[in-house]
Amino acid sequence: MVILILAGVLIYLDLNGELQRTINNSLLTRAIDIEGDVVSGRIEIRQEEAFAQILGPGAGVVDSSAPGPAVLSADEVAEATRHDVFQDRRIPSAPALGHRARLLAHPVRSGDRTLVVVVGASLDAVIQGRERLALILALLSPLLGGILSAGGWLLAGAALRPVRRMSQEADAISLAQVGRRLAEPPGEDEIAELGRTLNAMLDRIEAAFARERMFLDDASHELRTPIAVLRAELEMALLESGDRESLERSLRSALEEAERLAHLAEDLLVLARATAGRLPLRRRPVDIRALAEEAMQRGINSRPVEVAVDGPETFAVVDPTRLDQVVTNLLTNARRFARHRVQVAVRTDGDDVVVTVADDGPGFPEALLPVAFDRFTRAEAARGHEAGAGAGLGLAIVAAIVRAHGGTITAANGPPLGGASVVVRLPLDETGPVPEPV
Repeated sequence: MVILILAGVLIYLDLNGELQRTINNSLLTRAIDIEGDVVSGRIEIRQEEAFAQILGPGAGVVDSSAPGPAVLSADEVAEATRHDVFQDRRIPSAPALGHRARLLAHPVRSGDRTLVVVVGASLDAVIQGRERLALILALLSPLLGGILSAGGWLLAGAALRPVRRMSQEADAISLAQVGRRLAEPPGEDEIAELGRTLNAMLDRIEAAFARERMFLDDASHELRTPIAVLRAELEMALLESGDRESLERSLRSALEEAERLAHLAEDLLVLARATAGRLPLRRRPVDIRALAEEAMQRGINSRPVEVAVDGPETFAVVDPTRLDQVVTNLLTNARRFARHRVQVAVRTDGDDVVVTVADDGPGFPEALLPVAFDRFTRAEAARGHEAGAGAGLGLAIVAAIVRAHGGTITAANGPPLGGASVVVRLPLDETGPVPEPV
């Protein structure tokens, strides 16, 4: 509406200005024609002139196209001898000029005197046309604005109808309707792109819920086994309360299961915090090689496997407790499946520190490699409590801690020892150069 009003005002002003210029040019042309006659010695007005006067000093009428007094006063004639003068007024003595006329007073030299040629034209047609144009614009602008608004409303409604349908369908989708998706509008426009984006988001949400359901199922299964064993051991202890040796054996077994439950609960808490992005990290400069050697020494009696730590002294700004958990878990897995050797290599690569834990065992099963760091993922041969396997959370926790540090972790089979190889890459410093160790 603002644009229409502005356009109407501009059209009115432009047309009115053009009409005014046309009238002025026409009057000037007529005055120049009369000037030519006066200069040539013919001081009279031609008969075809609608209205014209030749005035001398003191507003005396030298000649006129119609009988009547001078249309200009003596002062106005004196001013007109110096320059052209335009005036709008009503001329009662000249009915041909209508209710309002425009006069042009033009100075003309005739011998030793200056005469003033006055020509006039009616403004009635201009005023009527201007008023009609104003009326048309005043009526047409709201009508055109209403038409454009209605058309825009209809077009917007038609364009957004697919969005409304998608909104209604999205409101009706629930978790119980697995696989239900929004109807995607045809085409390649923004609405179709929105439908595809929303369906892709629903795919991700459904996959996330599926992973959470699987996580809950696996967690329930893993918790049920030690709880059942713990309960059985305690019941056995009650039945064998008279046999001190059997009672002690049952209580020790119950304590082992309780410790296993505590470890499992702690592992689940770490994963939950990491998933929520709230895993606390207390960073400080740490010698990664020294940390790996300490982890190696703690498990030196677990299996008769040769473990070697290679690489220079390398400092990085990390959480030492969490990184020790990473190296310990990787060494535990490597010792469990290694035949004879485990190797830990520490090196720097640009702004990263790279820790590689490799063994000469059978390596990861091929089907396990893509999901090696998922929760509750274990090799089939290692499944079962009797095999000494955990709950399948070790590598998932390692990956969560590494990602919390802003690093990456990958698993593969082959070099350097021919078995499994896990490569951890961590930034040396999250903010800048590593400070000198104290």
